[in-house]
Order: sequence, then structure tokens, then C-alpha cells
Amino acid sequence: MKATARPFAVLTSLILLAALSMTPAWAGDLTQVFYPSQEETQFTVDVPSAWTLTPQGEEGAEDYFEVEGPNGLELSFRTVPGADIDKAVADHIAYLKENFTDITLGESKETKINGMDAIILPAKGKDEDGVARDFGAGWFQLGGGAVGELWYNVDVSDAAGTSAAVAVLNSLKMP
Repeated sequence: MKATARPFAVLTSLILLAALSMTPAWAGDLTQVFYPSQEETQFTVDVPSAWTLTPQGEEGAEDYFEVEGPNGLELSFRTVPGADIDKAVADHIAYLKENFTDITLGESKETKINGMDAIILPAKGKDEDGVARDFGAGWFQLGGGAVGELWYNVDVSDAAGTSAAVAVLNSLKMP
């Protein structure tokens, strides 16, 4: 028993050391984004500071606040016009089908994100280059009947990017 315990302890220590030395994609400095602005905040998210932020209304981000991360990761968020969550989900699915191929929708799931009622919808598809993509979308209830929307698009092979996008989704907070 002693002979097998020592290699097991060494192997366990090495695995633990390797896990602790790995830096997740979202580690480091975070920028708190106030949506739509700090003065009129409806919700906030924490985004890695090294990512590119394009506020809604600027060129290329007419409809959403856009965020670009490493390896082609894209993340977008907004409040849903008219607070119609069913229309927002239908619009999202139509957007995926118009801009990507081989769309496979996962099962939607009702959940809570930091106390907010939310619906999460995963999907998979391919971009214009045939690269397999993971999509994740969430709609969450804000104060005053408003509905927020956040979705991401990441290369299916980029597990760190997917984890980072999910961490942004899970950082959602109302003021």
C-alpha cells in the first residue's frame, strides 16, 4: 500500500500544481461595463479589460454593445426593444439561421443569474468559413419590466473562450 500511495501523492500534487498555475481566459483585470451608460444603468457585466469594447450606437455596433475577445470570440448585449422576450428569442434564432449554417438549437433552460429570472438557449452552427461555433444566449428580467439580452459566439474548439463568455454572462447584475 505504501508503494502505491507515494506515486499517487506525487501525481496528485503535480496535477494540483498544474491546475493552479494555469490562468483562465478571464483572469486578470476586468472592466465593469454599465449598460447603456453609467448614468442610466440597467445592468452591468464584467469583461476582461484586454477585450475590445464597442458601445452601442457606434459604427459596427448599431443594435448591440459589442465585445471582441481572443480567437474570434464575440459577445453582444442590449435591452430588448418593447421588452418582448418571445420576439427577442425568435429574432435571435432568425439571426443565427441567416448568418450561420447547420444551426442546431439546444434546449432552453429557465434559471436565475444573480437573482434575475433568465432563460438560456445554447446552439451550435458553422460560420461562413465552415468553422464550428458555439452560441449561447440569455434573456433576463430587469426592473420596470425591461428585458436584457446577452449572447456569445465562439469557436467550438475554444473551451477557454466559452468559459470566459459564460463568466461574463454570470457576472450580470442589476444596479
